[in-house]
Amino acid sequence: MPEDTAVPPWPPTGQDGFESSARPEAGGTQPYVPPAIPLPAEQPARAEQSGLPPHVPQQAGPMPPTSLPPGWGAPVPAPPRRRRRVWPLVLTGVLVFGVVAGLLVWAPWNTPPPGAPAAVVATSSTATSAAVSWAVSTGGATPDHYIILRDGTQIGSVPAGQTSFTDKGLAPGSTHEYTIIAAAGTRRSSDSVEARVTTITPSPVDLAGVKATWTTVTFGWSPSPLGPTPTGYVIYSGGNDIALVPGTTNSYDLTGLAPGHSYQYQVVARWGNSASAPSAPLTVSTLAPPLTGDVPVNVKTVSTPGPGASLHVGESWSDTWQFAPHCTAASCPMTASADLAAPGFAVTDFTIALHNSGGAYSGSTTAQISKCSTVTDTDTVTLRIAAKGAVTNGAWNAWSGTMKVSAPYTTVGTQYYCAAQSWTFAVSGTGS
Repeated sequence: MPEDTAVPPWPPTGQDGFESSARPEAGGTQPYVPPAIPLPAEQPARAEQSGLPPHVPQQAGPMPPTSLPPGWGAPVPAPPRRRRRVWPLVLTGVLVFGVVAGLLVWAPWNTPPPGAPAAVVATSSTATSAAVSWAVSTGGATPDHYIILRDGTQIGSVPAGQTSFTDKGLAPGSTHEYTIIAAAGTRRSSDSVEARVTTITPSPVDLAGVKATWTTVTFGWSPSPLGPTPTGYVIYSGGNDIALVPGTTNSYDLTGLAPGHSYQYQVVARWGNSASAPSAPLTVSTLAPPLTGDVPVNVKTVSTPGPGASLHVGESWSDTWQFAPHCTAASCPMTASADLAAPGFAVTDFTIALHNSGGAYSGSTTAQISKCSTVTDTDTVTLRIAAKGAVTNGAWNAWSGTMKVSAPYTTVGTQYYCAAQSWTFAVSGTGS
């Protein structure tokens, strides 16, 4: 290049590289304006034909050589024009907005768990069950069910509308602790305060005397309907345990008791090491002897052997007889220590054994009561007595009967005799 040749700057002042908007100053030299170089024609781009994304144009072929002034380099091609893609930004904004809205609407993890149930109470109304109740959980998420734990282990659950639970199949006299947990889905409250309860051990019921004799008593009872069959029953009398019977037994026989005495009994049910409280006390009595001890007796003459007898009909007096019972479970015979003390006559004592038969007592003995001339007879005395009026537990409040004294045929010397004779007396009295 000749030295005197001036090289214009690149790009020329006031030009954008291809076109100039500057006007030549007056009197100045107009700068060189290179001819415009047309851009290659843009080929239609089809994704299905070229395999390129729709927004990427196909490469144009090599540009044809262009004559440039000396000192100029190869012209710089203009960058391809790009279409603005607005919809991905819009879609992204919609998605972001939807996620934010979802956080505001669907964010259950931001809600605290339900509050622990309060006022937990446990009671036992049977020997094998416990009833637990509680107040509705408040605060936090609304529970959809409640979980019940016994001694730290879950034993059941109930819907949120239910605030009670009955635990069954427990052992009588066993102690348990219950806690309640409120649950909303998988979220749980803390454990409630523990409620402790001991299942009841119900006492036997319906104690009653079944049978009593003079020396025995049989009484019975019923197991409580609130508990299962116990392993055994303990019989108590006067605070002392006197017998143990199986739990399938509901009665007990007592023997060797004193006649006419009262006794008090209680029964305790046992389930292994657990025992009920004593039952209500039952008082039972053995049968009392009809007569015992000193008994006042009224004696009245009913008949005599005839004219000349020492006593006459209607004559009466009072004596005192003593009765001694000899009771067993089957019978209660008595021994009467009696006397015949008619007015004006010597008192004659005799002892007679009386045996019970059909509600009455009878017996006979011999005694020297009458005389035939100078001979004292050996008389046969027969006595039969029975209750008159009320009888209280075997004892006679009043009684009456007949006593007969019979004299045998008696000879007096070689020429005289006394015929057989008899006297009849009505006897009566009050109880002992």
